[in-house]
Amino acid sequence: MAEKSLSEKFVQNTVAEQLNKRYYRRKSAYVNTEVYTRLKRADVLLAFMRSNKRPYVVVVEAKSRTTIHQLKLKENPDRTRWVGRIITAALIALLSVILGYQWYFNALNTLLLLGLFVAGSALISSIVSRMELSLVGSIGAIEQLARYPANEKWIAIGEDSFVRPDEYHTLRRQCRKNGIGLIVVTRKGKTSLRVIPEPRHTFNNYLGKYGKEKSILAIISKQPDYGSTPPERRKKRRQLLNSALLLAIIGTLALIGYEESHRPIVPDPFEESFLSVDEENGGEESEEVDDVPGTEQDGDTLAPPAGAEDAAPGCEVLTVTQRSFIVVDALLKEKLAEQRLEELNRAGIDGLSAIPTDCLNSWPAPGRIALYTGIVYPNRPTAAAAAKAYNLRLKEIGISRAYGRPVKVRPPVQE
Repeated sequence: MAEKSLSEKFVQNTVAEQLNKRYYRRKSAYVNTEVYTRLKRADVLLAFMRSNKRPYVVVVEAKSRTTIHQLKLKENPDRTRWVGRIITAALIALLSVILGYQWYFNALNTLLLLGLFVAGSALISSIVSRMELSLVGSIGAIEQLARYPANEKWIAIGEDSFVRPDEYHTLRRQCRKNGIGLIVVTRKGKTSLRVIPEPRHTFNNYLGKYGKEKSILAIISKQPDYGSTPPERRKKRRQLLNSALLLAIIGTLALIGYEESHRPIVPDPFEESFLSVDEENGGEESEEVDDVPGTEQDGDTLAPPAGAEDAAPGCEVLTVTQRSFIVVDALLKEKLAEQRLEELNRAGIDGLSAIPTDCLNSWPAPGRIALYTGIVYPNRPTAAAAAKAYNLRLKEIGISRAYGRPVKVRPPVQE
């Protein structure tokens, strides 16, 4: 013998008994069935105090297999016609732009355009109707629930309401799309929350729309339990996550822009040219250099090649036959490199050279211009000391540091 289908009354009473007890958990709450507004009747009404003098209303529309027709997606003729009109107008506008055709508003062209619009919208509306798109369809229970005044809205159904799974999935998608919660009641009298509703107008007082406002307020005002509801907390978490994601994207783009215009934010730990002085030299202290880079020094420096004071587009300025080091002032795009060079020249710092980073044969970010002091150093400690002195000089004359670090230069690879 086939089991009897779950009745709408069973679904309604089960939700009224469990929704607040297991989900909202308000100590002082009004829960009742068949509560009337001025025009409509809510199958289940749940009310409690959201904050001081702010009642919060939750309504539930209960359905069963006997009212399955109100849970199925049906075509909305008005939506279908409007979709057809909008698509037709968009296609006509797009065609006019592509063809570059100008319509002259004489009688013949106007009639032709109107006829094309009417015929096109009718044809497209027919195609959209046959495709059974959810965009142009509606579910009766959702439309009915939309007319109820409430902060949160649910649809409750029995687990045996649908025979076809695709109809249940369609209802679930439409509930999520319209911000309406979905509850499934089992034969054992348990509730399963399949879709969480979207809170609406949190601080609106919808209780005034119901006939028992005074008696409801008397109940929910006794020892009220203030605070946001689970759907509100869920919405806030989602908003915070979206905000954090947006800030992360903006921050990433800002860092990329900064690296493109100035210098890398985080050096490559696997690139030898970024190793610290202690790591590469076994913990030995670097030698102190008192002279300012840019002038001839005794001992550890190599004389700059001829023409080092002029910015060159190629690598002719920097010629090395063994692994060496230079002090790089900045790593910039070509236009910004020219501006930086002019700024330093005006401040009295000359002798700098500009070369493509590809000339270093060790730089992990090609395609930029490296401004360096014009001197080649045989080892890193000497270059590090020179970089320190260079940065001190920049600080003394009031110019901000752009990079100011030693960088390794390798001889070109012989093919």
